[in-house]
Amino acid sequence: MRIPGLYHLVLLLRRSPETEYERVMLLHNLYRRRIPIMIGAVVFLAAVAAAGAAQRHYDNELECLALNIYFEARGEARDGQVAVAHVVMNRVADDRFPGAVCDVVQQGGKETIDCQFSWWCDHLDDRPTHMADWGEARDIARTVYWGMDDDPTGGALWYHATYVRAYWRGQYKKGPTIGRHIFYSDKPA
Repeated sequence: MRIPGLYHLVLLLRRSPETEYERVMLLHNLYRRRIPIMIGAVVFLAAVAAAGAAQRHYDNELECLALNIYFEARGEARDGQVAVAHVVMNRVADDRFPGAVCDVVQQGGKETIDCQFSWWCDHLDDRPTHMADWGEARDIARTVYWGMDDDPTGGALWYHATYVRAYWRGQYKKGPTIGRHIFYSDKPA
């Protein structure tokens, strides 16, 4: 037995409509198929709530990425900041690391000394104070997060500052030096 409008109802619940036009057309198709208005209202509110939750998720992810750019590469040229952001996104895509930006940035914990990014566990205030640099970090976070900037690191998963001799550097293949960081990737098998 086929329930009228079920396809459109499922579309509205499973994903957030891409555009206002798509949302209106899905609701229109539900109404046209004689789905009771009360169900349509509940569905609409559920869709709005889901869209809000998704937006909060993306906002949180972008905030974490921007904070990492800000504290790891503030003051560098754009390419250095983009490179740092790509390491985070490369880790998100790699099964050996957590699958979310905030989890990658905060890996190791705030109270430990084994955090992946030194600013996260340095016990200093993590609120940006240089608003121009913060704005730039947020812009870069958006472009890198949404895939609108090429990865200049060649898929690097690690980096360290040029003035540091990281004990682990021999384990990985040395990549480019971009800004004040040297980038590394896995050695070929």
